[in-house]
Amino acid sequence: MVRTSKRVRRFWLGIALCAAVSFAGCGRKETAPPSEGGENSPAAPGATPAEASLEQQTEQRLDPLTKDDVELYLRVMRAAAERVKNPVASDKAALEGAKRILAGSASGRVPTQDDVKTLERANLVALSMDQIVADEMKINGRTYRGIAEAVESAVQNPGQPVALGDGRPPLPDHAPTPLENRLSVINTANEKFLTPYRGEIQKLIAVVRNPINLPK
Repeated sequence: MVRTSKRVRRFWLGIALCAAVSFAGCGRKETAPPSEGGENSPAAPGATPAEASLEQQTEQRLDPLTKDDVELYLRVMRAAAERVKNPVASDKAALEGAKRILAGSASGRVPTQDDVKTLERANLVALSMDQIVADEMKINGRTYRGIAEAVESAVQNPGQPVALGDGRPPLPDHAPTPLENRLSVINTANEKFLTPYRGEIQKLIAVVRNPINLPK
């Protein structure tokens, strides 16, 4: 999704999963980890093969957004924002379970594989409720995430820091690749296209991707 939110989600989930599966080798083995994408690379413990690398699967679509794309995104995000405000029993159970697991891990308890699944679910409830809603609406997950990434990359997450004091975006540390050039052109087109929707999208992002929702 929005890059700032994506880093927050990955950072929190990485810490939680590392704590939860330390007994399985996170920070335990001294051997070098297998390279990403290698055929021997293990899936995340407790994850199904389809969702083992959620962030790796999330990639922005390489075509400009259409009205249908935006309507789909808004339909999902409106429902997700409402559910964040009024979570169902399973959402509450995941968040409460994550709190107990994190508290237990801090005191030395060895988590189980079911604990890892609970942490993964709590992460989605807290910061990616739209993915849960899209799944329940029977919307293809990869399709939705590509649209959401494109929308939120163009709109920007409220509160995203600006690197330079004069408001200019930071200069790249390398010559843009063909893909980066293409994404830049697409983002510019999407920014213009999303102007009428910008205010609502920013409000929805602020609810659905709010780190304060994370279990503590």
